[in-house]
Amino acid sequence: MKTALVLGVNGQDGSYIAEVLIERGYDVTGIARQATSRWIDPKRFRYRTLDIADAGALDALLSEILPGEIYHMAAIHGASGYVYEPVWREALGVNVASVHACLEHMRLRGGNARLFYPSSLKAFGAHPPRSISAATPRVSDCLYSITKNAATDLIHFYRAHHESFASIGYYFNHDSPRRPDNYFLPRLAAGIAAQVAQKGVAPRVATLDFWCDWGSSREFAEITVDFLHADAPGDVVVATGQPIYAGALAVQLYKAAGLPPQVLQAPTSEAPIRADTTDLQMMAGRIPHMQAFDVAAWILREQYGLALANTEEMP
Repeated sequence: MKTALVLGVNGQDGSYIAEVLIERGYDVTGIARQATSRWIDPKRFRYRTLDIADAGALDALLSEILPGEIYHMAAIHGASGYVYEPVWREALGVNVASVHACLEHMRLRGGNARLFYPSSLKAFGAHPPRSISAATPRVSDCLYSITKNAATDLIHFYRAHHESFASIGYYFNHDSPRRPDNYFLPRLAAGIAAQVAQKGVAPRVATLDFWCDWGSSREFAEITVDFLHADAPGDVVVATGQPIYAGALAVQLYKAAGLPPQVLQAPTSEAPIRADTTDLQMMAGRIPHMQAFDVAAWILREQYGLALANTEEMP
């Protein structure tokens, strides 16, 4: 039986990765800092409580279970505006040092183990070029991108010098019913649900004047597992490749929910960036098809029991 270790299994991405692996017949161990599993029935897998910032404890666990695949889905990360300075040491431990522990395990005793590490659109800086692929130069211009790019450099070093099978996915925005509502799509969905139910105060979003490429966290998880099974390790951008203007998205969602539409904010420009998904298609065999409207509808259905009416395809 194939074995896998999922770091950060209580998070959005780690929980979906674990579910995909369980459904595909893996023997899965998931770890997180909390005492119990948050999203997955513990009868379906082995849950271990561990702080991966403790490199020694992580190494001991790796040597005990000897996983065939490692999915490093844990991270110190927050929504837009999150301040990393107070948690810098913790971010280094979780986002960087624990990656080194996994790579050293693979070098010393991991055999044919494979590692996946999710990086971020932020790895390319606040002002990236219009088209982004894994070959786009990385820019460390915030504390979060510094940690993600440092981990990427570690992985590239171990691939070059030790032939480690370690792959990186640069995740664009992705959401689900498991994402907290301080992120845009869950917050927008919460506001719509509150207005439909006419209960409580609808949470407000800061602005609708921006473009974004949103995908489904569950679908990203499926594609990630496929990607790690490629013939050789590599780096790809994981995104739909279809940026959407937030103002237009809000109008369509309000219409589908039977609400008076928000005032449409005309885009101030064309989409500033677009993901190049060519390498993802080649290495994983597909790209995500669920886009922003689909994900928001999923959140509304699962979190609030609200089914949207059929609407025309997003422009």
